[in-house]
Amino acid sequence: MSDVNFDLLDSSIDELADLESFSPIPAGTHRVSINWEKKEINEKPGVVLNMKVLETIEMSNSSEEPPEIGKGSDILFLLKKDDGTPNTMGQGQLKEIVVALREVHGGDTIAQTMENSDGAEVVVTLKIRASKNDPDQKFNSIKTMIADV
Repeated sequence: MSDVNFDLLDSSIDELADLESFSPIPAGTHRVSINWEKKEINEKPGVVLNMKVLETIEMSNSSEEPPEIGKGSDILFLLKKDDGTPNTMGQGQLKEIVVALREVHGGDTIAQTMENSDGAEVVVTLKIRASKNDPDQKFNSIKTMIADV
């Protein structure tokens, strides 16, 4: 006999957890911790920069609530287009981030800089952008990054 407990099913519907929706970190300047992961998306190489809020320094919209400490979001940098050519937008954005991080964390290659900066604290000014395919879907993009905090 299994030890799995199904008592939750005897609860009211209101007691079930709400579905977490993805939402970006609000626009503004935040101190965040970062980590990296490599990800294959539709058979194309991508790099994901994961961010977790440690402190909000300034909100872009002062009437908006700052995010909770620990709020997470990520930015995907697709490195190739569907036809296999370089995705200059994804590569260019990644390059700006890696250049800022390399000044503080070193590394002779992109992978080394990513590895060296994994777990680092940085200050980022984030903005919000809408998806090209679904304007209701919002994502973060980095306006500026200060890596030596």
